[in-house]
Amino acid sequence: MRIDVQYISSLLSVFLESDTAHITLSVLENAGVKIYTDDRKGLDEKFVFHAQLLVENGLVSDKDLRSDSLNTFGISYNKSGGTIVERDVRLTQQGHDFASALNNKEVLEKLKTELTNAPFRVLFDGSQKLLEHYLTKKLDALLA
Repeated sequence: MRIDVQYISSLLSVFLESDTAHITLSVLENAGVKIYTDDRKGLDEKFVFHAQLLVENGLVSDKDLRSDSLNTFGISYNKSGGTIVERDVRLTQQGHDFASALNNKEVLEKLKTELTNAPFRVLFDGSQKLLEHYLTKKLDALLA
């Protein structure tokens, strides 16, 4: 499966738009994120894939600032499949940085069109550089 930057942006925007420091999978689902398969007997693969990327790259953590497995989201696997326990999840500072960059339409569009199929690290670093570039231009205009 390939990284879908628009999908990650949608996930992260739920955190940004929240009035609370932590959200749960129910909040994501209520915001329109597909967590389960259509028959609700399993977890949606696209969600699992991108949730794993968020955890692997330290963009989310639990209340205790741990980010070491899908259990961060309250997801665990056993012989009968995946199970979910409602758990509070938050964006880390790095997660906020990425979310802020993806929340900028110009940055998101450049990543989607110019950096398709790029490794995650390139997407993250590129998003930060693009956002810095756009904000520097804005600051220059304000100071002029």
